[in-house]
Amino acid sequence: MPAAAGEAGELIEGVPTLIRIGPALLLALHLPPALAAEAAAPPVNTRSAAFAALNRCSATRQQDTCLEARSALEALIRQEEVAEQRVLHPRCLGALTHVETVLAAFRWRLENAGNLQRVIDAAAGQCPASTASAAVGQ
Repeated sequence: MPAAAGEAGELIEGVPTLIRIGPALLLALHLPPALAAEAAAPPVNTRSAAFAALNRCSATRQQDTCLEARSALEALIRQEEVAEQRVLHPRCLGALTHVETVLAAFRWRLENAGNLQRVIDAAAGQCPASTASAAVGQ
């Protein structure tokens, strides 16, 4: 019995430590499946996907297509916000945020398809195709 009482005392003393590190342990248990799924996914050319979605939105003006374009554009903007990308292509991020603004106005029917397409084409010129492949390789 005394041995069991000693073990119980050790467990009780360890409870505050477990309470402090409990959330971290739970998070650690949930990370591997997410990382495994991300690692299993094939690399996506963010630039190509974004510009293809933007061109579909401009051509069709369907809300679901334009929502997809917005999401793809946001992913490309996040990619271009990295300091290395801003050094390599200093005008790309500004061009993409301009597309984001015009796309929002287009979705609210405050902008025409011709102007959106002009802004998309200008951004494509400012964001070379090598941008996405360099980020995917990192």
